[in-house]
Amino acid sequence: GWENATVRMLVSGKVEVVTVTAPHGQAHETVCSQIVADALGVDPGDVEVLHGDTAVAPYGRDTYGSRSVAVGGTAVHLASGKVVEKARKIAAHMLEAAEDDIEFEAGRFSVRGTDKGTTIQEVALAAYMAADLPDDVEPTLAADSTFDPPNFTWPFGTHICVVEVDTQTGRTQIRRFVAVDDCGVVVNPMIVEGQVHGGVAQGIAQALYEEALYDAEGNPTTSTLADYAFPAAPDLPSFELDATVTPSPTNPLGVKGIGESGAIGSSPAALNAVVDAVAHLGVRHIDMPATPQRVWRAVQAAQSRE
Repeated sequence: GWENATVRMLVSGKVEVVTVTAPHGQAHETVCSQIVADALGVDPGDVEVLHGDTAVAPYGRDTYGSRSVAVGGTAVHLASGKVVEKARKIAAHMLEAAEDDIEFEAGRFSVRGTDKGTTIQEVALAAYMAADLPDDVEPTLAADSTFDPPNFTWPFGTHICVVEVDTQTGRTQIRRFVAVDDCGVVVNPMIVEGQVHGGVAQGIAQALYEEALYDAEGNPTTSTLADYAFPAAPDLPSFELDATVTPSPTNPLGVKGIGESGAIGSSPAALNAVVDAVAHLGVRHIDMPATPQRVWRAVQAAQSRE
C-alpha cells in the first residue's frame, strides 16, 4: 500500500513533516527527522513530525507490516527532494544565476565555481515573504509526495539460540542468543537494535512462556499477569546482534522493515534449541510454549518408550 507525506519549511527555518505512519514505540519521529534533516541539510532538532491525527494527516494507510520507513519514510524522502528542487529555483533567482549552476550541499545553495551562496532557511524566508520570486514559482516552501512501492521489501537473517535444559524439572535456561538481520540501509542503528531486542524477547516468550489457558467450561484461567507467564529481564541473556546490509531495490532509500524480524526468527530458534537439547533422549517434538511441564512430560514419554 501507498503512503503520503508533506514536508514544509516554515518562515522560521524550522521544518514540519506530516505522515500517517503513527509510531507506538518504534521512534518514527526520530527516523523521519533524520531522513528530512539529511535531505534538507538542517538539524534534526529543527524538524517536527506530525502524525496520528486525521485532522492533520488525512491521507495514508497507517502503520502495519514493518512498512513505515520503507513506504512512509520514502514518501517523506521524496517530498523533501521536491522541497529542495523548488528551493533551488528560488535560490537561482536570488543569486542571479542559472538553475543548472546551483549546487546544494549541507543546507546551502551556491553558484558553482564562486563563493556566492545562500542557506535553505534564507530561501524559505524569501519564499514565505514572496516579495521577489520567479514568475512560475508560488509562495511558501512545501511539497507533498505519495509513494506506492512496486513490490514488498524482503528482510532476512539468521537467529541462533543456545539453551540448557534440566531434564529433572523441565526448566529451560537460555545461555546465548545470536541474531544477524538484514534490513537494508540502516537509518538509525540504535533504533534497529532496540526493535530487534524487543522482538527477540517477544519471540522467546512465545516459544517458552506465554499461553492462554481455559478450563473445561471455556473460562480463562490466565486472566491476570499473576497467572500468565512471561519472561523478565533476568530470564533473558544479553543478545548478541550483528547485521548485513543489502539495500532494497524497491525504494530509493534502500530500506527494509525490521519491526517483526526479532519476533519471527527467535521463536523457532528457541523452540528448536529446546528440542535439540533433549533429542538424545528420544524427544522429537514439543508444542509451544515449551514450558517446564511440557518439556518434562516429553522427556518422560520418550524415556518410557525405550
